[in-house]
Amino acid sequence: MKMIRNLAIAGCSLLLLTQCATQDEVRELNYQIRAVNQKVEEVRTKAVGTIQKRQASSVSKIDQVADETLRLKSRIEESEHRATQFREKTNQDLATLQKTVEQLRAENEQKIQELEQKVDRLSAVFSKMQQEKIRAAEERAREAARRAEAARRRVVVAATGEAVRVTPERRKVRVGSGKVVSAAAGPTEPGKSARPAPAVSKGKGSVQVVTTPNTTAGPFSRAMALYKAKKYKDAYRLFEQVLSGNPKGARAAETLFYMGECLYNQGEYDLAILDYQKVISNHARDPHTPAALLKQGMSFEKLTDHETAKIIYKKLIKDYAGSPEAATARKRLANL
Repeated sequence: MKMIRNLAIAGCSLLLLTQCATQDEVRELNYQIRAVNQKVEEVRTKAVGTIQKRQASSVSKIDQVADETLRLKSRIEESEHRATQFREKTNQDLATLQKTVEQLRAENEQKIQELEQKVDRLSAVFSKMQQEKIRAAEERAREAARRAEAARRRVVVAATGEAVRVTPERRKVRVGSGKVVSAAAGPTEPGKSARPAPAVSKGKGSVQVVTTPNTTAGPFSRAMALYKAKKYKDAYRLFEQVLSGNPKGARAAETLFYMGECLYNQGEYDLAILDYQKVISNHARDPHTPAALLKQGMSFEKLTDHETAKIIYKKLIKDYAGSPEAATARKRLANL
């Protein structure tokens, strides 16, 4: 009995102990569960807050991106609109420019045709003027030839006695219808040779006194003496005799030049041009050629043919640049 009682007491004690342990454990478990739930709630709260914050941040960023996208879209649309307007304006400008170019091309073609017509007319006029100048030059050349021939006839002694032959010691006088009377020279001083008296030709109502040149000098020197004495006609005739006696001599260019000078100083510029041209054409390397070019240009100036004078001055400056005549030509060219 006692044993049973002890067993019963032990069983009850064990039951009590068991029940007490279970309740404590249950309480502990409940506490732990509450703690876990609280932590879970805290974690959930924190997670939700974090997520909400992140969501809010994401939403804000999304809104910013959306706004930026809208702005970019607006700018793109505006740029496209401006590009469209620019293309349209460019197309309009190109069309206008093309139209203007076509109009200018048509006007230029018309002007070119008008200029070509003017050039043709001017060419025809110039050709006509050239022909007229050529004819005038030929006429002047023929007139010069006639004058030269007349001058030669005046100085050459004819067999018919029409000209007066002058000798150093006596003179001949034509009286009336052609009778020639010899006259002695005047008295001479002792120790000096007799000087010839001037020959007098008496014709129909007029008396011509012919000055007898110094026969002791050469023909060229006598001609130069007459030229320096400004007796240009007599000098020209004597220069012409010198040239006819030796047309290719060492002084041919100089003789031609002074023949031109004689004519120039008498105002016969057209004839002087021809003599200067003979120097230029036939004696290009002679020292008198630059002077002949200069005086030829001056002769054309006297004839108011300034364009031809310019051409001659330019030729002188080009071919004889270092000569004093070229310097003079530059000054005269600047004044034309």
